[in-house]
This record gives sequence, structure tokens and C-alpha cells, in this order.
Amino acid sequence: MAAMEIQAEDIAAQLCGFLRERILAPGVPVTPDTDLSDIGVDSFALMELILFVERRYGLVLPPEALTPENLASVAALSRYCAARLPAADG
Repeated sequence: MAAMEIQAEDIAAQLCGFLRERILAPGVPVTPDTDLSDIGVDSFALMELILFVERRYGLVLPPEALTPENLASVAALSRYCAARLPAADG
């Protein structure tokens, strides 16, 4: 379980970086727990974030995964992705 938590944290760091560099206006703060809708992440930005996850981690996020709970914050999306990645110590 600790491995999954570390992995989720790594994913969250990557996603926050992507949001800062590609999506958000300069100076808009984002942390893993930031509510994405509060910082102006709209449906187009969410699709860019999902495509980034799919390219970066080789995951395909099925439509049923794109729930408000999974997309509420970077941390929520990261936990979902980490749970779907193969275990590194398999």
C-alpha cells in the first residue's frame, strides 16, 4: 500500500506540473488537493489532463472512470491512476 501512495504522489506532482505549464494562467496556485473547478479547469482542460495521463502512464481512462469524484482534484485523479497501474514490485 505504501508503494501505491508514493506512486500516487509522483503522479500528482506530474499532473500539477502539467497544469502549471500548460493549462493554468501564470501565478495560479495548484496543489494535489486543490479543487480543479475552483481554479478554472473546464471540460477542455480536463480532456487535456486526461490525455496527458494516458500518454504519460499508458493508461486508458474509460468513460465510467471520468466521474466527478475522480476528477475533483489532482489527488483524486492520481489515486485512481495509481490503483490502475501495475504494481512495481509485482
